[in-house]
Amino acid sequence: MAERLYRGRRSNAAFSLKVAEERQCTIPACSRPTEVSEGTGLARYHCRYHIQHKSRHGSHWHPTYKASELRPYVQSAERWIMEHREDTTYRGTYWEMEHFMAGVGRVDPAMNLRGQSTAYRARVAFARLRAAEIPTRRLIAIYLGVAALIEDDFGSHRTREFRIVQAAKAVHRLSSGTHRKWDVWDPRTGGTRQAELHVYPRSSGHVLRKIGETLEAACDELARTAVPEVIAMRSERFGPHPSHPPVAKAF
Repeated sequence: MAERLYRGRRSNAAFSLKVAEERQCTIPACSRPTEVSEGTGLARYHCRYHIQHKSRHGSHWHPTYKASELRPYVQSAERWIMEHREDTTYRGTYWEMEHFMAGVGRVDPAMNLRGQSTAYRARVAFARLRAAEIPTRRLIAIYLGVAALIEDDFGSHRTREFRIVQAAKAVHRLSSGTHRKWDVWDPRTGGTRQAELHVYPRSSGHVLRKIGETLEAACDELARTAVPEVIAMRSERFGPHPSHPPVAKAF
């Protein structure tokens, strides 16, 4: 009888703890209710804010890296590529990306992408990069730089999803929108004035993951070899990442 009572209490405690977890977001310092408890979604352990954060950045809590944080790693990756451009692994990665970029098709204006499939929108993103004449080696350097930064940052979120989304966002920034200019009649002056249209496709969701998966498929094998050397090059030129603890001086 006592044993059944103990088990019942333990079961009730576990149930109460589970319910409490489902009511409040599990991200530290966040007191928002989860989507399930709020009735706004299906997430049992995270609030709507952090679900949307993951959609945009690839992580519930880690933000997107700034261009200034990524730049030293991309520069080091470009230097590594220049020193290893005849390596078999790099040449295989390069020609795989070249073959893919050659078949992405035509550019579709950003205003026409609403309602299109994820695969089509990702393909158009690469088509814009090709139209902007972004070199293939630049795309490879960005993936290597992102992978190196995540590995070198002791406070980073080291998951595959975060890596491919961060790489996709960095590539997406190179040529992300559709821009139009034309002359229109101005009734106030009786002459013409210039009108402008700037439309940017949404930088979040499944499209980013599709872009990142394409980069990963071509570059991941190369990254296993290159990333440690890219980190060493970056540290030699710019010093250790700020997340590293200071090295004690010998007396």
